[in-house]
Amino acid sequence: MTRKIPILILFLCIAFWVKAQEQDYDKYHRSSLYSILLKHPEKEFCNEMIEAFKSIPIPDKYNNHDLKIKVMSAPILKSMTKEEIEGGYKDAISALLTRNKIGGRLVEKWFDRDKNTGAFDMNLIAERGFYDASILDLREARASSRGIAMLADAGEELIGHTYVLVNDIRYADKETTKSAVGGGLLAASLVASFFGVDLSNAVSAVGNLAGNIAGFKVFVTSYLFRLDWNDDIANNFYSNLWIDRNNPDENRKNLFTSSMQDFTLTYIGCATVFSGKTALGGVKDEKDMFLKVCTRAIDKSISDLQKSFDEFKVFTPLISTEPLTAYIGMKEGVDDDSQYEVLEKTIDESGRTHYERVGIIKPVSGKIWDNRFMAADDKESGSELTFTTFKKVSGKDFFPGMLIREIR
Repeated sequence: MTRKIPILILFLCIAFWVKAQEQDYDKYHRSSLYSILLKHPEKEFCNEMIEAFKSIPIPDKYNNHDLKIKVMSAPILKSMTKEEIEGGYKDAISALLTRNKIGGRLVEKWFDRDKNTGAFDMNLIAERGFYDASILDLREARASSRGIAMLADAGEELIGHTYVLVNDIRYADKETTKSAVGGGLLAASLVASFFGVDLSNAVSAVGNLAGNIAGFKVFVTSYLFRLDWNDDIANNFYSNLWIDRNNPDENRKNLFTSSMQDFTLTYIGCATVFSGKTALGGVKDEKDMFLKVCTRAIDKSISDLQKSFDEFKVFTPLISTEPLTAYIGMKEGVDDDSQYEVLEKTIDESGRTHYERVGIIKPVSGKIWDNRFMAADDKESGSELTFTTFKKVSGKDFFPGMLIREIR
């Protein structure tokens, strides 16, 4: 028995070390995402798509910043002129978010506002930013250069990267698909061309389905907004609206409540995808079918938005360097032509985070993980993998935990 104890201890030490390494890989600043569905009660399969949407998780490369409001009635434009299609729908969605005080609600969640007292805390900021919560005590933080730097860092890297994804999912029935295939693209235009969106991918997909339009298919247009947060907004919040849990202030409580709509969102852009034909592996009933089709379509729209807008791109840590591997795959749009920059995270003396490019990598053909929803049920090539393998294009030595981000 005595000879086995050192071996057991060795295995336990290795297990703890591996677990610690895995936890270290997760210590990077993720953007936060709140996803909403626009419902069309008059449209076929509306209820089924709502139920499916409520089961779709926020991608794990983002912090989940969902609010209780997950479904909103879609704006109705009485006159669908070309100008209204191109600008009006986006403006109507923006107005819908403002009426529902979404900006203020996102700020409430960031600072864990107590509904009864109106008081805030820094717990979520500390948790997501990997900060020492005691250092982020507002009174102490504002009294030191390090504390001020960390507040600014949290604002820029965390709060300022809070996104709202508004998803307009529409069932592509036979008439819709025929209209699209027929050359007029009327239905696709109503859904996809609000702002000059490139429809080439959707058109190609629809065209390929000319002889096979059976089954459940959807068009998804995802509109991306970002919570406005800068030094001026932060200073006003901390100076005039902040309430410490130990010092209730009824006037400030009422002031924040009345200024909820003053926290605004900036429109970033949109992406449109057509689900096309979805393999039915793992689908046991209609509920599974709705969930699979809608999940994959939204994942694809998120991937397209990431490719189009640099600020929305995600960081992913390298989990090993021999070979180079990362938990990212087809769900995030990885293909043979993708390239990623490798970033080294540094923290300066004041506590602010910086990222420096140290190299470029690309996926190894045939070793790209198919991590799309229910891909394993379809037995698609790559679904048996658990990560994507990369090869170095340029750069110095890489280490596990370094972050990668797609480049064009």
